[in-house]
This record gives sequence, C-alpha cells and structure tokens, in this order.
Amino acid sequence: MPLSESMSFAALNLVAVTPVEIRRQIALCVAFEPLGVSMGDAPHLAILYSRRNWLEEYDLAAAVEREFRGAKGVLTRIHSECLLGDAFGSSMCDCGSQMRVAMEEMAENREGVFIYLRQEGRGIGMRAKLECLALQYGYVDGKRVERRHTSDEANLALGHDVDERSFNIAGKLIKALSIGSVQLVTGNPRKIADLEAEGVKIASTKDLHQGTMSARAAEEFAEKIARGYIYDR
Repeated sequence: MPLSESMSFAALNLVAVTPVEIRRQIALCVAFEPLGVSMGDAPHLAILYSRRNWLEEYDLAAAVEREFRGAKGVLTRIHSECLLGDAFGSSMCDCGSQMRVAMEEMAENREGVFIYLRQEGRGIGMRAKLECLALQYGYVDGKRVERRHTSDEANLALGHDVDERSFNIAGKLIKALSIGSVQLVTGNPRKIADLEAEGVKIASTKDLHQGTMSARAAEEFAEKIARGYIYDR
C-alpha cells in the first residue's frame, strides 16, 4: 500500500514529503495532520534521518517505505513545540537542548525519526503559555505580586490541565511508516502509553541530555519527576 494511502488509513493526512537540509545533511521532512482537520500553515512535522541519499530518489514516498518497513529499534523522538526553547534558546526549560541532542545523535547515526508536534505549552498554545509564564515569574496583569507559581500551578490557576497533550497522532505516523520497533527518547510514560495504544512496538527507551541545566529548568525538571516521568540519570 502506498505511503499516502497508508497514512490516510491511519487517520492522517499527508501534506508534503520533501528533502530538507539540516546542518549540511539532507533529511526528509514529512508534514502531516489529522485526517479531516486542517492545521493550515502549522502542520505537524517529522524529520527522517537515513544513510539514503534522498535527492537521488525518484519516488520519495516509496523510498520511505523501503527504508523504514520493518526496521527495528529506530531512534525516535516525539518533541512538542516550544518556540522559546527550540528557536530562541530559552534557559527556562530543557526543551531546546532535548531537541538538539536528539537531532544530533540521529544525524550522527544517519538513522532516526524526529516527530515535531505543534503542542506549544503542553497543548495550551502560545498565548496561554505566556500567561502562565507571567504567573511563574510573579506577575499578574503586568504587575509584580508576592506569590510565584510553579509551572503546574500556573496551568491550573488559569483553568488548564497540567498537560493537555496526546501523542496518539505520532503513533499513527510511526505505524504508517511501517517501522518494526522504536527506541523512544523519552521519560514521559504518557508517550509510551499513547504509542502502544496505536500498536507501536517500543523496544526500549533512552534518555538523552546534556547534563547541565539552569536553576529554572531544574525546577521544571523536578515537576516532571513529580508527575511520574522516569529518567536514567
């Protein structure tokens, strides 16, 4: 079954498959969204790393099928969008470093699937995230107050859940790629559960990190541990 058909069958809409240069290496970028739900100019993305020279391929979808069908233990990272960390290098969290370390390892090994989900602010969006950040730094309506909220407290104070994300759509993409099993870069048990619910076989998990983080990022990391995250460090 062609990739485009298999993705539709998996409840995904294939928006585009195109080569993209990342740090002087050609990877393949797949843009996708839930079937019947247009995400406009902000679809989810997946960067596919391989030893294959994608620029020599006549049929990219067919090449992807050949490359990943049945592959075992493919290094895979599901990364939720964090504009401040990913693009601007914010030290308030370790999102940017997680992204870069995972992509660097995939590029070095010439194999991997990096899935970038548009889930800013753990699913609440950029505007709400900025409102939460203000509470974390002790500001309400632009004015300093005595109490500073933790990240989780700020979400709840503004009427959001602590984490509003789902990772099922990433599992659907992995299934559409016909990958045999993945080595998942995560400490988040929800990611594991959502992928397994979609029939993805997780051969193992892996913790990639740079070893140092700011005091603010360390606070965020401690909240993750309190939520049940598991890291090998």
